Amino acid sequence: MSVIPLHQRGYTNPQLLAETHWLAEHMDDPNVRIVDARPPQQYDAGRIPGAVNLSGTNGIPRTADGEMASPEEFGLVAGNLGIGNGGTIIVYDMPNQHMGLVAWAFLYYGHRDVRLLDGGFEKWTREGRPISTQPANYPAAIFNAKPVESIYCSLSHAKAVHASPQSVFWDTRSLAEFHGAGEGHGKPPPRPGHIQGAVHLDWLELIDPETKTFKPQRRVASPAGVERHYAGTGSKHILRRRSARLHRDSGVDDSGIRQRKELRGRLQSVVSPAKHAGGKLSIAHESP
Repeated sequence: MSVIPLHQRGYTNPQLLAETHWLAEHMDDPNVRIVDARPPQQYDAGRIPGAVNLSGTNGIPRTADGEMASPEEFGLVAGNLGIGNGGTIIVYDMPNQHMGLVAWAFLYYGHRDVRLLDGGFEKWTREGRPISTQPANYPAAIFNAKPVESIYCSLSHAKAVHASPQSVFWDTRSLAEFHGAGEGHGKPPPRPGHIQGAVHLDWLELIDPETKTFKPQRRVASPAGVERHYAGTGSKHILRRRSARLHRDSGVDDSGIRQRKELRGRLQSVVSPAKHAGGKLSIAHESP
């Protein structure tokens, strides 16, 4: 299985992804922190040496109604993991959508250098690279969280822009979930289906099924109404596009369809925070 190098995939900002050989060369760099976004039981069974665990399933603090937690609360979580505002954060999963959730959370709270490990833990282990069960032990750090509201779509914002012709709701769940014929992770929505007017592209369409790396730009079709762009179009951040916002955990359209969300959309935007011609992009997804 040959893997196309990042610089040959046609991404606008390939620096938002890290290749496994790069991480292998920087594992001992004190300015690099590795974050394992898998559930704790998978992390405990074996991880990349030096990785700390922040599960994309339930590790990101939230308010009681599913919105983003206070900056102070997230700052405490990050600081206890030994992560401050500087350096580089490398986030990985098998891969799946959870690594996007964790990466997006760090970006939302103001970290400036967050990257996804291309191919994730599966590619890392397939290449025979080291794994460990020894706990990572970093001194506590200070993470001053400063939310970047321009990359977050609250429920109130979603309702306000839903009817606007300049907004696109991008549903990245499975096609069965989109059509109300299947269930995803977590609790099913009170009403199956999708937000009225949403376009669809499954987040799995971004991943090569053999190599587990992100597909080249030319191999990913764009949803109707969304112009194809890859890896942080026009910005240093994975989702830092003026016209792209991500929903968290509570989205309801005007007809009352509740779309619980997760980082399938955020993972998709890591590779393709696409832009709607002249408008805003809102991404619907499902929560764990």
